[in-house]
Amino acid sequence: MTESDPLTTTNSLRIVVADDEEYIRHYFSRILPRLGHRVVGSAGNGRELIELCQAEKPDLVITDIQMPEMSGIEAVDEIAKSQSVPVIIVSSHDKPKTDNPNIVQFLVKPIAMDQLASAIATVLR
Repeated sequence: MTESDPLTTTNSLRIVVADDEEYIRHYFSRILPRLGHRVVGSAGNGRELIELCQAEKPDLVITDIQMPEMSGIEAVDEIAKSQSVPVIIVSSHDKPKTDNPNIVQFLVKPIAMDQLASAIATVLR
């Protein structure tokens, strides 16, 4: 990665990711550092996501919708009650109906690194 690489950024974000599929969480833990960001927590369900956000106060949340115990949408709605953190939804399902202003991007799985980089760039603007 060089400074001229369009996928990297000089604004490093602290990111919490949530997905019930371990391989997706692993994907984010590999890809996000390559984009210049740091994964500060990884959750397998919505309740863990809420706990991580309370503990870590991330700059960005990337979450799936359908997860056990609590959906990603329910979790980010709960998180929004105590902190304002931008959210990128990554799902293989249709775009959710929600009025949560913290949800800034919706990406359909599978996602490529350049799609993720573009979504994060939107958050940074």
